[in-house]
Amino acid sequence: MSESKVPLLLDSMMVGQILDALEVRRDAWEKTSAWFHGKLGDPTFLIEECDDAEEADGIAAYYREIEGEIRAQLERYRSQDSGG
Repeated sequence: MSESKVPLLLDSMMVGQILDALEVRRDAWEKTSAWFHGKLGDPTFLIEECDDAEEADGIAAYYREIEGEIRAQLERYRSQDSGG
């Protein structure tokens, strides 16, 4: 099943805020994975709710994929906008 695409036109500041938020969520899932592996160095961090490190890794990877797609589209837009 193919996912439908949703075109969005946002101010560049908004895109930056979205990327920042995605980074925070990705970081939380990476730390959750580290917790499952016994490697979390932050005793104050509250892990995300999931079954195991594999699930946390998968969710973190999905956040990385979203970030990458937004950054790639932003770069393509900037290249087109600058005439390059």
